[in-house]
Amino acid sequence: MLNIILLFLTAGFFSLVFAGILFSIFNRQIAFNTRVNQTFGQPGKHASSEAPKEVRKSISSTIIQRYWQRGTQYLNKKLSKSEKKRLEVLLRDAGYPFKSAIDFRLSQLVLGAGGSLLMLFLIVPVIENKSMGWLLTATVGLLFFRYPVFNLGKRKTARIKEINKGMADFFDTVNLLLEAGMGLDLALSDVSRKMTGPLSDEFLQTLEDMKLGMTRREAFYELKKRVPSDSFQSVISSLIQADQLGIGMAKVLGNLTKRIREQRREAAREQAMKAPVKMLFPMVFFIFPSLFIVILGPLVIHLVTKGLGG
Repeated sequence: MLNIILLFLTAGFFSLVFAGILFSIFNRQIAFNTRVNQTFGQPGKHASSEAPKEVRKSISSTIIQRYWQRGTQYLNKKLSKSEKKRLEVLLRDAGYPFKSAIDFRLSQLVLGAGGSLLMLFLIVPVIENKSMGWLLTATVGLLFFRYPVFNLGKRKTARIKEINKGMADFFDTVNLLLEAGMGLDLALSDVSRKMTGPLSDEFLQTLEDMKLGMTRREAFYELKKRVPSDSFQSVISSLIQADQLGIGMAKVLGNLTKRIREQRREAAREQAMKAPVKMLFPMVFFIFPSLFIVILGPLVIHLVTKGLGG
């Protein structure tokens, strides 16, 4: 009976934890949808029937938001500036899946505490060796605490891969608009609004920075910092130099897109050259033993049962 109660308590705790994390991630979208519903929603029979559900959702979200804000305020006082800067770099490279470094660190702490409590309530009372149970609890808590950092690394890798994949088509389209007579800023804005992906989002952010008073050079430098891709950074450096020297952007982008496609072909060749080496270990440890069993198995069975003279 005690284990069942602990199980329900743990399930409720984890529900609140994940609700808080999801609320912190989708806070802007929830606020936007709420404002849209308040502005354009028409009161009626359907709205009145849905009112109690909306009230319950708003109350629960308000409670979660209140405790989450208390946690962020507490961590904001405890975290050092160097740690905040390090976390901001990780979030920037991953495309800002969290609003701030404080929210990310609070998510780490909540996940770590949740994993430790889960093991503490469900596993430690059952295990006879208590020291092993405490060690397992600490290990699971540490793994849950480090999981968001690992997730940021995966997001960073996927983001860089998607940016490198979309650069050639993106700059090709920008080059066509430049040759048609558009300016660079207008061409970037038009292509970024019509194409989707992290590359378009970054250029839209760059254009917003320019509208707020940054020069093109400063905005491009900030863009170069935000995207940790060597090939993309070399392209942005070429654009900055061309803008400083007054070289035609259409000519520069044409040469850059050729170079990008050549780099992609070389990367594909490199991956093809690595394929035999990567296939060696699976073949030696998995494929060859199976082949030997299929080919030599009947012979071994024959020798064991009938001997050499059979």
